[in-house]
Amino acid sequence: MPVKAGERLDPEATRARILKAAAEVFGRRGIHAAGINEIVEAAGASKLTIYKNFGSKEGLVEAVLTDRTQRVRAWHHEAVESAAPGRAQVLAVFDLIATWYAEPRYRGCAMMNAATEDRGHDGAPRRLAQDHLRFYRDLFERLLAGARDPEATARQLVVVLEGATLISAIDQDPGLGAEARVIVELLLDAAF
Repeated sequence: MPVKAGERLDPEATRARILKAAAEVFGRRGIHAAGINEIVEAAGASKLTIYKNFGSKEGLVEAVLTDRTQRVRAWHHEAVESAAPGRAQVLAVFDLIATWYAEPRYRGCAMMNAATEDRGHDGAPRRLAQDHLRFYRDLFERLLAGARDPEATARQLVVVLEGATLISAIDQDPGLGAEARVIVELLLDAAF
């Protein structure tokens, strides 16, 4: 990927280009299998620039996952805010993920994939994955105000969401979004 002349002077554009390239490489190859030289080539940046911006490969992994988290949260908040309050907002989350499953380059949840690779460690991938799950639980609990047991139902919704995300990625089956929505409707019927 050639570097544009103006980007050499724009640290934010350089950082964004490196994050995008690293996310693609990590997503395609996995964090441990991807070498820094592969990211250097994909980003059109030097090792020095990558280390200057992120400190280490682990720092780059954390930055990629943090960037992804911010974008996913904004994506979900936008979907929820555009739906009618209550049940429709919960269903909006599952409608959104159904469209994600159908994307041609869908590989599952970057956060859970990274945490799985980081098994046995308490590094950034695991910590960020735990925060990711907490985000969903908190979001669903908030949307379930008035339900009999919002905390339990929120946990169940996270299980459905993450389970469908994993199975859809493994089976390459975008139809799991619709199946997950049916399960969610049953959970919501029982919750109110």
